Amino acid sequence: MLRVTSLLLIFCSSVAALSSLLNQIHWVHDPVPVCDATNSNNSYIYCNGTLLMAVNYHELFNDSKTFVDMPMRYDPDYVLRQFNNEFSNVSIENINRTKLKVFINEHFSPAGSEMMSCTPMDWHPQPAKLMTIADPQLREWALKLNAIWLTLCRKIDPDIERDNARHSIIYLPNNFIMPGGRFREFYYWDAYWIIKGLVACEMYDTTRSMIENLGSVVERYGFIPNGGRVYYLQRSHPPLLAGMLYEYYEATKDKDFMRSMLSTLERELQFWENNRKVNVTVDGETYSVFRYKTNSNMPRPESFLVDIIKAQNLPDKTRFWQNVASAAESGWDFSTRWFGDKRTIYSIETTSILPVDLNAFICWNYELLEYFFERIGNQVKSEFYREVRAKFRNTVHKVFYNHTAGTWFDYNLRTGAHNAEFYPSITVPLFTGCYNTLNQGKSERLFSLMKSLGVLEYPGGVPTSMMQDSDEQWDFPNGFSPLNHMIVEGLRKSQNAQMQDAAFQLAQKWLSGNFRVWKETHHMWEKYNVIGDAPRPGTGGEYDVQDGFGWTNGVILDLLVTYNDRLRV
Repeated sequence: MLRVTSLLLIFCSSVAALSSLLNQIHWVHDPVPVCDATNSNNSYIYCNGTLLMAVNYHELFNDSKTFVDMPMRYDPDYVLRQFNNEFSNVSIENINRTKLKVFINEHFSPAGSEMMSCTPMDWHPQPAKLMTIADPQLREWALKLNAIWLTLCRKIDPDIERDNARHSIIYLPNNFIMPGGRFREFYYWDAYWIIKGLVACEMYDTTRSMIENLGSVVERYGFIPNGGRVYYLQRSHPPLLAGMLYEYYEATKDKDFMRSMLSTLERELQFWENNRKVNVTVDGETYSVFRYKTNSNMPRPESFLVDIIKAQNLPDKTRFWQNVASAAESGWDFSTRWFGDKRTIYSIETTSILPVDLNAFICWNYELLEYFFERIGNQVKSEFYREVRAKFRNTVHKVFYNHTAGTWFDYNLRTGAHNAEFYPSITVPLFTGCYNTLNQGKSERLFSLMKSLGVLEYPGGVPTSMMQDSDEQWDFPNGFSPLNHMIVEGLRKSQNAQMQDAAFQLAQKWLSGNFRVWKETHHMWEKYNVIGDAPRPGTGGEYDVQDGFGWTNGVILDLLVTYNDRLRV
């Protein structure tokens, strides 16, 4: 259950207070909803409007996401007319809750019912790579995780391709692996670690299908949204499509498919170049870098009530909602990383933060495009991206590298200074190789900083920050699979034996903690509490911890294959 009930008790002393908040939405100057008629034919149902507000005001569901994931039984114009016929003569707060519930049940189908379970045709109960795992308990666990792909496989009803007006789902032509729990649709950056797991299980056809799906979304919208719903169409996610293609190509050497995807990769990169680039002046020199900044400045439909309540006492609600949506674009929703006071979400300033990890991902995109074009013999394009990458790598150094601390940090446009706090995002340049790898001193200084801060000493893995009082999910004491995986890979790829050993030790910790929780709960979780002798599912944030879980399974399977003869429980 979402933690909305407690939020209401804390923030709304009366029903009238919430009613006032909803009424304020009608008077927002220059509103930019999360989707509109330019990219959706049902935005007035799923992205804004009186029906959406009424459902949330009366709390018909524990989770705001439930309603906006419900397909309509009839065309949206008809549904809206029927709603207006029945309820237009009363204000939102005076709508009869029981009648509204009946209306929703009559006009909408259950959330997620537009998707069907599926069986990947390339699934095998005993993939050869998993059978090389030396430890018998871990091998058995890996095979059970492999079986979870069968429960997470989804196929969207083909009829939706030609009749999508009744659905918030974004149509995909192929099967895909969903994360799990409330996350019923595809999620962009999740897919990278899901694909790492699919490759470990030798499910190359499913991997290709997922990449094709994302490619089709780029061709339709010009970018990849946060996830597979129309209410995500104003924000993206960390740009990892090129990384997914790289993992597939390295496993299969399928040059024809790789070649077919290159224009799509360039088009997606152009979205970031055109829409997320900003100039910053550091030490008298001006550089172009990237940030998370959505255009939308209204409440997120999937977290509508939470966004309304949290903004109630803020003078600039649209700025707050834009920064909240921009933090969601980062994947880190939410973290003190984005907070001006490093304590509460009310000070969120995501659009003022230049994130080191985003820029390291863009740097990786340039490198991978150089690599792909070189492989198909296009030396002109390969050389072009080599030069772009070399220049941008220097930009990353000039803007984000802090010589005093010996590491990269986020840069704050408001303060004109680095955010000198530890977040695992500072290690992403190691993961993507966005630094001069011949300069071992740079990676070794970062490693020394991590040791001095003690972030490698927790029994369950590396926490997402050292900020202990925020109650946000992307903060202490939670650890996330993608972040721990990128740290492992960044250290493992170094030329320093001590760093390579630290990579293995972290992999062992992360795997052991996940295994213990699996044995106790029989689930894989979205996040984990990494402190204490007994790791457990993580806490905090807007919703309860979710099981499944796509990226967690993918990371564990990849680590088990990477260290197949060394990991033990």
